[in-house]
Amino acid sequence: MVQRPVLWAAGEKRVLNLEIDGRQFTAQPGQTVLDVARAAGILIPTLCHHPDLSPIGSCRLCVVEERRLGKTSAACKLIAVEGMVIRTSTPELKRDRRFTLKMLLAGYVHDPATDQEHNELLHWAREYGAHADFTPAARFPNDSDPSPVLRVNLNQCILCLRCVRACAQVQGRFVWHLAEHGHATHIKPGVGTTMQDARCESCGACAAYCPTGALADRHSLGRGPPDRLVTTTCAYCGVGCQFDLNVEQGRVVRVTSNPAAPVNGMSLCVKGRYGHEYLHHPDRLLRPRVRQAHLSGSRASSPQAAKASPWVEVDWQVALDLVARRLADIRRQSGPDAIGLLASAKCTNEENYLMQKLARQVIGTNNIDHCARLCHSSTVAGLTMSYGSGAMSNSMDDVSQQAAAMFVIGSNTTEQHPVFGTMIRQAVIERGMKLIVADPRRIDLVDFATLHIRQKPGTDVALINGLAHLILANNWHDEGFIAERCEGFEAFASSLDRYTPQFVAQITGVPPEHLADVAEILGTNHPLAVVWAMGITQHTTGVMNVLALANLQMLLGNMGQPGGGVNPLRGQNNVQGACDMGALPNVLPGYQPVSSPDVVAFQSAWAVNFSDAAPSQPLFGTTPGLTVTEMIDAGARGTIRGLYILGEDPAMTEPDSNHVRAALAATEFVVLQEILPSETADYADVLLPGAAFAEKSGTFTNTERRVQLVRQAIDPPGEARQDWQTTAELAKKICSALEVTPAGHHASWDYESPAAIMREVAALTPSYAGVSHQRLERGERLQWPVPSASHPGTPILHVDRFTRGLGKFHVVEHLPPHELPNDEYPLVLTTGRVLYHWHGGELSRRSPTLLAQCPQPQVEISPEDARRLGLSVGSQVLVKSRRGEMLALADITDRVAAGTIFGNFHFPGPGNVNNLTIRALDPVAKIPEYKVCAVRLERATGQIQIS
Repeated sequence: MVQRPVLWAAGEKRVLNLEIDGRQFTAQPGQTVLDVARAAGILIPTLCHHPDLSPIGSCRLCVVEERRLGKTSAACKLIAVEGMVIRTSTPELKRDRRFTLKMLLAGYVHDPATDQEHNELLHWAREYGAHADFTPAARFPNDSDPSPVLRVNLNQCILCLRCVRACAQVQGRFVWHLAEHGHATHIKPGVGTTMQDARCESCGACAAYCPTGALADRHSLGRGPPDRLVTTTCAYCGVGCQFDLNVEQGRVVRVTSNPAAPVNGMSLCVKGRYGHEYLHHPDRLLRPRVRQAHLSGSRASSPQAAKASPWVEVDWQVALDLVARRLADIRRQSGPDAIGLLASAKCTNEENYLMQKLARQVIGTNNIDHCARLCHSSTVAGLTMSYGSGAMSNSMDDVSQQAAAMFVIGSNTTEQHPVFGTMIRQAVIERGMKLIVADPRRIDLVDFATLHIRQKPGTDVALINGLAHLILANNWHDEGFIAERCEGFEAFASSLDRYTPQFVAQITGVPPEHLADVAEILGTNHPLAVVWAMGITQHTTGVMNVLALANLQMLLGNMGQPGGGVNPLRGQNNVQGACDMGALPNVLPGYQPVSSPDVVAFQSAWAVNFSDAAPSQPLFGTTPGLTVTEMIDAGARGTIRGLYILGEDPAMTEPDSNHVRAALAATEFVVLQEILPSETADYADVLLPGAAFAEKSGTFTNTERRVQLVRQAIDPPGEARQDWQTTAELAKKICSALEVTPAGHHASWDYESPAAIMREVAALTPSYAGVSHQRLERGERLQWPVPSASHPGTPILHVDRFTRGLGKFHVVEHLPPHELPNDEYPLVLTTGRVLYHWHGGELSRRSPTLLAQCPQPQVEISPEDARRLGLSVGSQVLVKSRRGEMLALADITDRVAAGTIFGNFHFPGPGNVNNLTIRALDPVAKIPEYKVCAVRLERATGQIQIS
């Protein structure tokens, strides 16, 4: 008699009982016997099974005996039912498993390079005493694919298909497939002959899930087990992946997935898994360096002359004494606002907190900023105006798992935030989520989209207003939500009257029928998540673009709930945290405005006594300081005399880089604290060697406001120091030079650890009040605001009310970009990243595995424009704007429309796209318009080497 699953009546408790190895257990409906056994600590061997992947039961290693039925079944596919009696380790089962392993070993060719790795097949063979009766012959060539990251040896493949399922079910990429039949069956790339032909993204997931070493990380083959594993947080994008650094003799030799990682689990992108090689690059800065002109006892004739003098390596005392003396002199002679400081989105929360404290408490200026100015300052400004908080409202897992539809606009997610991009792909594949992509380029996500709308660059306000017009016209808006939780609706609604489909089509180039289709999907699928990145923010209308998206989500009632919200994806690993810590010219930690009465708390906590002033003298003013772009310009004018830069590279990443280089050269005294000699190092007077993420402790805050630990795995190289230590010591030296003594409760610079710095942050920052290293070490998952030590954190913002009370609709109107094409410059240039590089490329270009996959700058050109200009794939082209030139290789592709070209900003010198970009700024956020400027193309003559 066949045992059938138990059915429950409505309202009945759904728990079932079963026996495993003589012990009683309960299970939930749908749980497999393997699930129940593992939860109880009963070990059942598996090879084809992995908890992240769908079970297939092909290896038969997990067979168990169901006593009542008198037969064996694969535990990974056997659904628990009421009254089951399971045996997992009988002599007969052990014999069967030994035979299974013996058969698998009969086709397995041993390889010393992977036999010593974590090889699950060999592990279970040892456990069960299984041996092959003969040595099998190799049937496939070893290293059969040219992948720069993976070694393929199909002679070790047991056809468990974990690689096939991982690529499909984790990455959504479908690279691996089965080929042939019978004994000839093997895995192969599904398109073409190589993984790259099949659009492999080199994420390494297939190798991470492979149980035998048939797919293995190429650059760590044969290393064996590491000395130790250190779990830490990735230092590339804002997704906030965690992983294990494998340390061997003081060096990071590989990165491996950590299944317990809160955001990403086993999933990693190519940069996270393989982009760590820069840690041990010979270019690493090892000792402080000072320009010889500053050591000769006499000043150079000009800042440019000082920066042209050679570098001299010095000890830390000499370097820090020089920096402290020069900054103190500038402050005395020209006032605190003659000094500017740039914090770093690559550094920890604790280090950014100290940088802004140094600016405000010691120097006395609000001239503190960082690269958020160049990526999401318009997001912070726009969302604060609309909702009272400028951060991502939801979490990546909830929008990918619960959104009925998703509107991705201005975000090339699978390349800029790859792990979240895979979540979006899987939401479409597994749940049927409807995906709308609005982007001038045909990015990867378009392959998974229900609809792709290709608006002209710089027309986002018109597009979003046009969709809102149609939503209102069809009564798809949420009247109850608007009436209860919002203000300003009437004026907003009236402003949409002129944004008819025909009017919007003229501006955006999107046909009216496509606008109608998109509006219907947005208006009739709830909840809807909106996702954006720098394709929305990096415009002179960046704040208005964000306000328009905030309007859209209030109009549809998608705020304060799982699967909805506004979800700006922060660019760098800790750009969210650097903003949270107050590394901005207008706000203190926790976004407390410098003009607010609450500033008194900081004035009191950081209070110092000046030898030449009354103790009550304010530390810093209530007027916002200069932004990064304004500081660079002020350096050229001489009103900023000193710049202290931590981990930023304005010579590479600021727009109109020819102007920036000239401005940095003219700035009197520039201090750069870095791990590698960046483009900005050429314009520095002092270089202070810092520590990379693997060499320091602290916290990063990811794009969804999740605070996560960064754990030190190795020592900084040479005499390099953790950056918080350098900043703290420099602060004490400047205080001494200015004859300043700490007086407030948190005025001291004597920190024993980053944990102590976080305690100070928590004491002064309401949104971080409950954050501590101790809680994070215990495994607590904290997303701010965390208002107390017992608060669990806030995964979703604006649940019952907006931070500002009522959400505010804003009237926003379309304005054209600052610079449009003409006869002399007939093309529109837009810029962004590619998968294999990061930001200015300082790290990724020093990781050979990444550089091999994108070794030179490329410009995407439409087939129509290529034919008109006589270009072919790989042609060397010169791109010219009114500001400069860029040398690149032509990539002829339909990813861009005719009249538009795309350039990445990962390569220095003649290959830097920021030689072309414009310094036009959003009037509110002061963010540059990287995404639109006018250029022309020419074929480059001669064989010019691009590095």
